[in-house]
Amino acid sequence: MITFNNYTVLLLLISGLLVLVFDVRVYKKANLQREKKGALFTGWLNISLGILSYVGYLVYEKWFWK
Repeated sequence: MITFNNYTVLLLLISGLLVLVFDVRVYKKANLQREKKGALFTGWLNISLGILSYVGYLVYEKWFWK
């Protein structure tokens, strides 16, 4: 089975971490509270979707594919 799930998970995790590390810091220094909250939400959403996608793929491979 050809899948791109590994790349998707990796991109979601890396982009979430980068948003949390860089964007939140920039918005905090500039005192932009709404943008900071949006960046926090987006970063944690990306990380959550990456983890959910990984777990979902493992469940699919274990119980439904074979």
